[in-house]
Amino acid sequence: MPAGTSNNETAARAPASELAGTAPRGCTALLALARLLGRKLEELWRRPVIIENKAGGNTIIATEAVSRLEPDGYTILMVTTIFSVNPSLVGRLPYDTIADFTPVVVAGIAPSVLVTRPTLPIDSVQGLLAYGRANPGKLTHGTPETGTAPSLAAELLKIDGHFDAVSVSYRGTQQQLLALLAGDIDYAFDVVSSLEYVKLGRLKALAVTISKRLDNFPEVPTMIEAGLPGYEAATWYGFVVRSGTPPAVIGQINHAFNQAIEDPAVRERTDALGIKLLGGTPDEFANRIRTDMQKWGGVLRKAGIKPEMRR
Repeated sequence: MPAGTSNNETAARAPASELAGTAPRGCTALLALARLLGRKLEELWRRPVIIENKAGGNTIIATEAVSRLEPDGYTILMVTTIFSVNPSLVGRLPYDTIADFTPVVVAGIAPSVLVTRPTLPIDSVQGLLAYGRANPGKLTHGTPETGTAPSLAAELLKIDGHFDAVSVSYRGTQQQLLALLAGDIDYAFDVVSSLEYVKLGRLKALAVTISKRLDNFPEVPTMIEAGLPGYEAATWYGFVVRSGTPPAVIGQINHAFNQAIEDPAVRERTDALGIKLLGGTPDEFANRIRTDMQKWGGVLRKAGIKPEMRR
């Protein structure tokens, strides 16, 4: 992976590898982003970049696998928000989230959108909160998987909004979306692509979960604008390596990723996926991970979601 090798050294070393901790059907955006950036890194490094999926265990299996590798920078783990949530969600992790990994770069974020079924007599976030307070436990919302950004967003809304609603679990955002379209649940936090159904009148959009309105849907306010100060909940995508990887190597990898992120063709494709590319330094990503560990750990505790013990 280190970019400073000669052509002969590069040819003699193993191909670079990005390890995505999800199944191919588990997160379309994650895998698409991994492949987009992987192809750009191949151009920059002039060497193969292999995308390997190691599914299972809420990304824990892939994360544990990388934690046991040599810290040479040749395998990069792609992580999402769940990386910072698992320490509070799962007991007895087979690795230490902070000690065993060094952040490289946060590649981008994907906001969620608070959407409701069109027949729900609510047209704003404050209207939803008022209805929920007046009718405790009557509203229903989807939860694609505990610990994912949409599920965390739903719990944060109930905490900040001081109301209760019934959580209905689904195996992924696609099943959740189908249930919402069928009117089986009242509201959900879904991916940005669900806004296409808003255009068709099959859903109503109340707010987006990042601090800035979406360029392609500027009419949808942010949760902060809707009256919930400090409310943010989005899926971030980033890359980490095994701790002990030489700082110079981390710097080279970070530089290459930032180059890839600035590529106009890559940005055009990620815009279509609903991902806002970021980039930045390893320290910035490290701060994001630590902040989210504290934030989402607190949300899980307030929501009464206890860690699941792994054997």
